[in-house]
Amino acid sequence: MRELRLHRGMTQAKLADASGLSRGDLSSIERARVNATMIPIYRIAAALDVVPMFMFTGANEDELSRELDKLRFLPAREATRVLNDWARRVQRSFARGM
Repeated sequence: MRELRLHRGMTQAKLADASGLSRGDLSSIERARVNATMIPIYRIAAALDVVPMFMFTGANEDELSRELDKLRFLPAREATRVLNDWARRVQRSFARGM
């Protein structure tokens, strides 16, 4: 989450204001000192303009994980469009028996 916040050029104070959370709560979430519930996660994701799941996906060695990692930095609407396009391609490949 910190990496994404910094990529967006936001300080903790700015993200706290945008998400409606306290800076202390945000800092604790970033440092994994607390397990955030879904409401703060959704508020933070909305403030960062991302789909919530992309705040926590880490890159692994396989290609799909690397591609998903790239999506974390896209605005939520664009990430959703890319995911929907991938889903259509997967459906077509299964329909062809691949």
